[in-house]
Amino acid sequence: MEIIILLAMTSVHFVSVISVLLFHRFGRLSAPGRLVLARAQLAGTLGPVGGFVMLYGAGVFVLTAGGLALGELVQRVEGPVDRAVFDLMEDHYDRQWADPVELVGRLGNVWQTRFVALVAIVVLTGVALWRRERPWVPAFLISTSVLVQKFDQAALAKVVDRGHPPTTLGTFPSGGCARVLVIYGTITFLALAYSCAGRAVRIWSWSAIVTLAYVEGCTRTYLNKHWVTDVFGGWAVGGAMLLVTVFAARALLDARRMAPDGDASPNRSNPASRPRHRALAGVMPDC
Repeated sequence: MEIIILLAMTSVHFVSVISVLLFHRFGRLSAPGRLVLARAQLAGTLGPVGGFVMLYGAGVFVLTAGGLALGELVQRVEGPVDRAVFDLMEDHYDRQWADPVELVGRLGNVWQTRFVALVAIVVLTGVALWRRERPWVPAFLISTSVLVQKFDQAALAKVVDRGHPPTTLGTFPSGGCARVLVIYGTITFLALAYSCAGRAVRIWSWSAIVTLAYVEGCTRTYLNKHWVTDVFGGWAVGGAMLLVTVFAARALLDARRMAPDGDASPNRSNPASRPRHRALAGVMPDC
């Protein structure tokens, strides 16, 4: 078997196991209390949409600034790192493996992710209606994630303007890696919120998102669609955007299920006011 493919498969298993262990160990961590309180106050003052827009806009601004700084940094290592990895992939390129790797890598392509997003909007809207939640939240949140990821990536690519490998037009940051994290992650967030899944399901679901993003990065690197640091940038920007989305999106959830500290706070004296489940406290929702 091609040595590069063998190493990639081994590393995928390693990343999957490590992500499961990390989510199992740290999955119950939530945002700092001051941020959670600020979110609750914004949602109470500006309404759920206003609170979401303020938090999401501020978060995207900060991560974009970080992405620009990272883009300038990776240009400094293009010679010793990117060129070395590019030459290594060229030397070990095997047409026999190129087609299946290309097929797997399509999971982060533009139209594939948009199709998944559209299907998820239809399904999750139905679930929201059935649960008597706000039915517009899935369409609003997923569509926002798709659009913001697209334009934020385009802006970073334009400003950083580091060029692309001689084989393709891939730029910084890798859009495929970012789309897997942002779009699939947002869908996973909503699915877990509405299903009130158990801890094991949550751990494996988020670990699957991390593993898919890693696989996407491996395919882009093996096929030399990106410099390897473009892939790192896609993981960093996409992961940060997912965290921002998850934190801000809680302002859109039913306020009756949220207390200022981020957990449900049912009125024990009035059973009718009790929430159906605890709201998402962060990347790892708690029921």
